[in-house]
Amino acid sequence: MFRKLLASLAALTLASAAVLFIVRAANADAANISITATQATTGTTTLTYRATVLKAGTIREITMAIPAGTTGRVTSANGTVSSVTSTVLRWRPTRNITVAVGARLAIPLYGLKLPAGGPWTLGFKSIGTAGQVITSGAGVLQPIKTYTAQVAVVASNPIPGQTTNLTYQATVTKAGTLDAVRMQLPTGATGTYTTINGTLSVDSGYATWKPKSPINVAAGARLGIPVNGVQLSRYGGTMTLSVSATTATGTVLTSGSASVPFIAPPAEMPVVEAAGFASPPAGCPTNWPSTTTENAKPGTGDWVIPTSMNGSMAAYLTQVSAACGDTVDLKVTSGNLVSVVAYRMGYYAGLGAREVWRKDDVPTVVQDKAVTGGITGDGKELRMTSAEHWTKTLSIPVDKDWAPGTYLIKVSDGSVATYAPLTVRDDTATKHDLMIQQATATWQAYNNYGGSGFYTGGVDGGSGRLTFDRPYSEGQGSGQYLSLEQGLVFWAESKGLDVTYWTNNDLDQYGGQLPTRAKTLFLPGHDEYYSLRMRAALSQAIARGVNVANLGANTAYRLITFTDDTRRAWDIDRYTDGYNSTTWRYQGDAYASQPLLGADYICPVLGNTLTTGTGWIFDGVPSGTQLPGFIAGEVDYVWPDLYKNPGQTTVASGTGTCRSNGRAAPMHITTYTAPSGARVLNGSTFAYGCFLVGRCPSNWTVPSPDAASQKAVATIVGNIAQWVSQGTIAVPADTTAAKLRVAVPKHPLQTNTQP
Repeated sequence: MFRKLLASLAALTLASAAVLFIVRAANADAANISITATQATTGTTTLTYRATVLKAGTIREITMAIPAGTTGRVTSANGTVSSVTSTVLRWRPTRNITVAVGARLAIPLYGLKLPAGGPWTLGFKSIGTAGQVITSGAGVLQPIKTYTAQVAVVASNPIPGQTTNLTYQATVTKAGTLDAVRMQLPTGATGTYTTINGTLSVDSGYATWKPKSPINVAAGARLGIPVNGVQLSRYGGTMTLSVSATTATGTVLTSGSASVPFIAPPAEMPVVEAAGFASPPAGCPTNWPSTTTENAKPGTGDWVIPTSMNGSMAAYLTQVSAACGDTVDLKVTSGNLVSVVAYRMGYYAGLGAREVWRKDDVPTVVQDKAVTGGITGDGKELRMTSAEHWTKTLSIPVDKDWAPGTYLIKVSDGSVATYAPLTVRDDTATKHDLMIQQATATWQAYNNYGGSGFYTGGVDGGSGRLTFDRPYSEGQGSGQYLSLEQGLVFWAESKGLDVTYWTNNDLDQYGGQLPTRAKTLFLPGHDEYYSLRMRAALSQAIARGVNVANLGANTAYRLITFTDDTRRAWDIDRYTDGYNSTTWRYQGDAYASQPLLGADYICPVLGNTLTTGTGWIFDGVPSGTQLPGFIAGEVDYVWPDLYKNPGQTTVASGTGTCRSNGRAAPMHITTYTAPSGARVLNGSTFAYGCFLVGRCPSNWTVPSPDAASQKAVATIVGNIAQWVSQGTIAVPADTTAAKLRVAVPKHPLQTNTQP
């Protein structure tokens, strides 16, 4: 047998070639030519040519074909290598080698750099010293199999805020002796980490595994390193985690990364019990007239306060909402005799309101200024502005004449006037087709009357506690009602829908009753501030079959806590991490708005155009219709790294421009159907309500919606009502959108400028 050849120092430098040398002999099969390639640690390739001796003799030389395009500095063993042509090499032994028939030759060629491609058929020929052919034939060289890292990270429990075991997997791309595997941990991960078959150290967001002893690994081997006991951050998302394996000298055996989704499902909410309904007080009805009957009563435009009557007069009520049989106190600062008139807001042949109650020549005083102060239990400034110390001006009885609805109490001395808003609930246990919620907690957050609001007051920002015991600075005392919410009320009552009303405060207090009170809930344009009971009640209602259309954006974004059962004040944690700690999402991704409603807040915008498309939401509106300014106020979109409800669909989209940074912001209107069968729509812009009355806030870059835009949005809202209610709300065809026949001033609107 042919013995192993000793290494030679001779070397040959190759250039690119174009021709293969192939010898085909009659006895080629008997020669049993084989050619194998192995990858060297230097990155070059070693070719080993093997052949069976067919005729005895002493070897003079062996010629071997190489693939066209091969380069490198070539050496061999027990012989020297020279070039015959660009594709043929000649090997000559350094000493006489005599071989017998049947002996097996093995000639290695080191240092080659093969071209891409293959397989190649390559010739082999051995010549004896007498010129005879000792063996000859051709073999097939298969290209070296290369491997990619194919990194994968598998999590046993990929839920943010929980503990998981991670297995980091990677394919070895270069053979060597494995000394360490370095693995990137998820952002914010902590824990008491464990592993197997090695030791684990953690530093700067990476875990490094070392085997108990060095391990020889071949190219193509699959690594699988467990890191157990990983406590994930409450903030998840799709994370890209890297893996690399090295030798003791730092040679990289494999390296790569993989994307791993850590997506939080909706957070579990506490159960909100549903208290029973008390019998209506004496003199109060057990059921109320229909919306159509109520709006057939004479209306009036006298409820409107022209801007010429703006002044220092201010007023507030000691209750946010009431029901028949309650008495509500009014506090006014004026010093003049005033008239106090209660107007129920609705359609009323386009006049927008009906006078329900009045008292003239009411004496008032100039009240002391509102005071700002207060501290938390641990000594932090609350900066709460309150007018609780004001004296009562008069009491207002809410009786059988006050049909459930939204009310503006107008206070006027003939020269100056202001509003105080009130919502009257239907507490008769009647289940209505539709409930419209008033965003009273949000109105209060943006209220800076007398000193500070959430966003204004003090060198360190605004209030940590807000109270309803003061007038509203916005909307001539109406809060954000006239700017964002009157339009929904006007539209619903113009259509004669079976509609009822309540407030954020009522959602907190009576939230367990929501499935008993309404089949479908409309949330208003800007319903940002939610307590735990509010969010739990809304989540529970969806789980129990109540449909929800959020005709706004930035909903359930900030977390508040009512201070007591009166719900006259609420706290917000702006001390832990500034504006960040005030948000629901600061509790973790499971508490974002998107898992609840379908999309989440991105930024404030001034006003951009929506172009209508196709689909049920635009039925009756020609595709391509321009709605200038409809993407306005604040907008939501579907964050890719937050939970998306199964079957969730984006039914309309557009682009706004963020006021905070000037960048483009996508706006997505989404829908999904909950396991209960409840349908949920997220409208993702503030503009629905103001378009319905053709009057948007004066500080938006939004033209006053013309008749065509108003009609188009009324049609869209009608489509939403019918879809989300599963047909239980039958909206009359919008041949002519309802018109408000009185001129109502446009008011500026304060919005969140935080990203």
